[in-house]
Amino acid sequence: MRFVLTTLFAVIFTSLLAAPQAFFNYKIFYTPDQQPYVVTSLQFSGGTFKYKNDGAGLQANVEITQIFRWKDSIVFVDKYLLTSPLMADSIVDDFYDVQSYGIGPGIYNYELIITDVISGETVSGQQSITISEFRPKEVFISDIDFIEDAYKTDVQNNFVKNGFFMLPYLTNYFPPDVTKIAFYFEIYNAEKILGAAEQYLITYSIAGYTTGEPVEGIFKFQRQQTQAVTPVIAYLPIETLPSGEYDLLINIIDKNNDTLLSRNVYFQRRNYEQELTALSLETIQIDKSFQNSISRDSIPYFLGSIMPISPGFEYETIRTMLKGTDTTLMEKYFYAFWLKTDAAHPYDAWLKYKKQVYYCEAMFGTQIKTGYETDRGRIWLKYGAPDAVMDRPNEPSAYPYQIWQYYRIGQRSNIRFVFYNPDLVTNDYPLLHSEMQGELQNYRWEHDLHKRDSPFTNIDDGNDGNTIHYGGNSGTYYINP
Repeated sequence: MRFVLTTLFAVIFTSLLAAPQAFFNYKIFYTPDQQPYVVTSLQFSGGTFKYKNDGAGLQANVEITQIFRWKDSIVFVDKYLLTSPLMADSIVDDFYDVQSYGIGPGIYNYELIITDVISGETVSGQQSITISEFRPKEVFISDIDFIEDAYKTDVQNNFVKNGFFMLPYLTNYFPPDVTKIAFYFEIYNAEKILGAAEQYLITYSIAGYTTGEPVEGIFKFQRQQTQAVTPVIAYLPIETLPSGEYDLLINIIDKNNDTLLSRNVYFQRRNYEQELTALSLETIQIDKSFQNSISRDSIPYFLGSIMPISPGFEYETIRTMLKGTDTTLMEKYFYAFWLKTDAAHPYDAWLKYKKQVYYCEAMFGTQIKTGYETDRGRIWLKYGAPDAVMDRPNEPSAYPYQIWQYYRIGQRSNIRFVFYNPDLVTNDYPLLHSEMQGELQNYRWEHDLHKRDSPFTNIDDGNDGNTIHYGGNSGTYYINP
């Protein structure tokens, strides 16, 4: 769900509103003897669990099972019982769990099962986890872990790392009340590559996600001395950072001013004080060009059409307005959006986008979905026209599918999207897999693509569904659309 949590973690839930909810995240680190380990973090939504009162307060009991599979074998299973902190009567907070597992390099199918012991409700989820080998010939860093709080401590528990208690921050969305972005990572091989007791520099900054342009006024640096493993806690102030999508940038620079490595992490920011839409909509005077170009009954349609290009955190605002009947409010919000998008030429920007909306309606619309509501329409509007398209409507054993390739999206290159038509009737073609951050990533996409004729293939083989089918070329076309 890109509008809040994106790719940093999966939201585990069922269709039952009463079911427990938990947020999952994982990061890869390495021991001093170069062995990888996985740190899994869970945040339990306190209000979705049942509690018992033992006289001292309310307490939840949660059974957690974490399973790592490689191909058809279970590599590791951890099943344990977690008891929540005591809660005051009628006041329940979220609670957390952190575990570390030493697991060798590979691509694993990870499964998480969570059971509310008191209510009996169970929820589960799966995803692919890739663990890379230690790279002994270069300076590199671990995954970058957002944290909510950190302080020195002598206590030893699963939340403590290198003498610091760290409460995980499991989302990449930073709301208005968060004034800084804090994070933890580790640097490896600096001493080996740069030499003992050598000085180097770490810089931190923020850049626009799609533009790559640095945000002025947000920059920090740290001087470090080489060690075998260097733990780093840092933060950047974001009080004045406007709402939008960004990359946190980390650079490591040696004493010769050469950049040894650069890493970026995607996040979203919402800042009411910096938002144009936070201004009173009653004061907005709509340009006549906009009013004359949109009929009254089409205002909801065109307001909905900007969702693919709106910041994810605006989705619910738009959805809420679309459930109502106040078209004047919709019209002002719509105009404010384009004024914010292109203050100098808002009407021209709208007309240009409007052509793409109409194109998507003609090409991708169905009897029950508008063009921009379909995955192909949303991707087209969000990222533009693909540079290459492979259309396979009649491949043996496979559902009809399309592979779209973008040579470049923002700072990312060679991005592909796979769409397929499992119902064989509509023109919907939902997204099956993508390499784009924030979009659906399904490592078993070829298996799912070939379920048309082969529903009982090996679910633990990432290549299944492609190599065993006569005439199946999805893997080849994915590499070269």
